[in-house]
Amino acid sequence: MEEAVVVEVKSILKQGISLFTHVMDTVNQLKSGQSLIVKSTFNPRPLMSQMRRRGYSVSQEKVGKMIITTFSPAAESAGPQFRETALAADTHIEGPEEFLDNRGLVPPEPMQRTLATLHHLPVGTVLVIHNDRVPVFLLGQLDDDEFPYETLAQPDESAIVRILKTH
Repeated sequence: MEEAVVVEVKSILKQGISLFTHVMDTVNQLKSGQSLIVKSTFNPRPLMSQMRRRGYSVSQEKVGKMIITTFSPAAESAGPQFRETALAADTHIEGPEEFLDNRGLVPPEPMQRTLATLHHLPVGTVLVIHNDRVPVFLLGQLDDDEFPYETLAQPDESAIVRILKTH
């Protein structure tokens, strides 16, 4: 079995690197059956949602102020899934589209604008948002609210998220 890959959040943040992008790049480089360990002083809830969708199980241990989160490939999984979708892969994010450009805004405004716009859209509409980065807290909220979505990371570290209004 391959040795787990360890990510120390504090050192990543000190370098000024986008934490979510760095972690997802690390995940994409994991070998089959390899685990990821994230050491942080906060609970990485949005990352946990992403990793569960990719077929990983999650366990946590608190050691002093440090939270150690281990992401292990689920035994029944055929390996990580690289399409980030809130629901099953057969959920199609299709329908008339409404575009919302959230670039240049300061959090929490992009999330607030997105959720307000989503609330007013008719069922069956796809809200396409463009953010400066992957909106990890929004993704967690979409998971909680059971809205299917897909994320499309852009070369400039911005992200496009397509959200299907289902209810």
